[in-house]
Amino acid sequence: MDILNKVKSYREEENRMKWEGTFAEYLEIVKERPEVAQTAHSRVYNMIKSAGVKERDGRKMYEFFGEEIFGLEEAIERLVEEYFHPAAKRLDVRKRILLLMGPVSGGKSTIVTMLKRGLEKYSRTDEGAVYAIKGCPMHEDPLHLIPQHLREDFFHEYGIRIEGNLSPLNTMRLEKDYGGRVEDVMVERIFLSEDKRVGIGTFSPSDPKSQDIADLTGSIDFSTIAEYGSESDPRAYRFDGELNKANRGMMEFQEMLKCDEKFLWHLLSLTQEGNFKAGRFALISADELIVSSSLLKYMSEETQI
Repeated sequence: MDILNKVKSYREEENRMKWEGTFAEYLEIVKERPEVAQTAHSRVYNMIKSAGVKERDGRKMYEFFGEEIFGLEEAIERLVEEYFHPAAKRLDVRKRILLLMGPVSGGKSTIVTMLKRGLEKYSRTDEGAVYAIKGCPMHEDPLHLIPQHLREDFFHEYGIRIEGNLSPLNTMRLEKDYGGRVEDVMVERIFLSEDKRVGIGTFSPSDPKSQDIADLTGSIDFSTIAEYGSESDPRAYRFDGELNKANRGMMEFQEMLKCDEKFLWHLLSLTQEGNFKAGRFALISADELIVSSSLLKYMSEETQI
């Protein structure tokens, strides 16, 4: 029965960590713990660093990868120091897709899986806590509620840069449900989970003739068109694509080099501009790490160069 006691303890701990309050109350948390407003890249970097770093023969050894990855110390150090570290500081390297290439059993999928599982655990800690607008299918950053013309003042007061715009759905909810009162919008703590599709997504390419772009960006809910009267009403749209659900965390794009070009356009927009196009709406902001892996044997000579 020991395992049942551990399951019970786990459930009780999760209930203890849950939090719900108004946006005004959330700002008090941000003031005390600015790290809750970190970007997805910063969250991944801090997660890796928090596991511990050792020096060996002049090389940094990241203990986060130590139990699963062997013999790739140089590659891991470059991955963390040349990609995650500058990306966490919001430098332009974050505008690149992380593409892991190598032979079979080279550790690519293992690294991606470790990042996923690590984010799930890290989001349950105080340092990795993630908060989102309650009821938002994209787990949107509550700071998007701050109007554009006030963001410079917010930076001077809180020292936090806000990137991205409020999504079409939450823009409508703000007006209809809260009467434009930003301070009353409900915020909740979320826990990243691949199984529950919260902040971690996975996209696997299949037959380009049958696969729909909606797998990435969501789709119209035709059952609600009669109720809301228009396809451009955000309430008539399902924000359930992988890019939607992976917001605030990471998305694994499996075998990206095999994918049809039309699926890559959205990734280019997301990584370069921090937004993507879906339905008949304005550009939708998203903050997520996009990582992919591919076997070397599928690469052309031009690609390898």
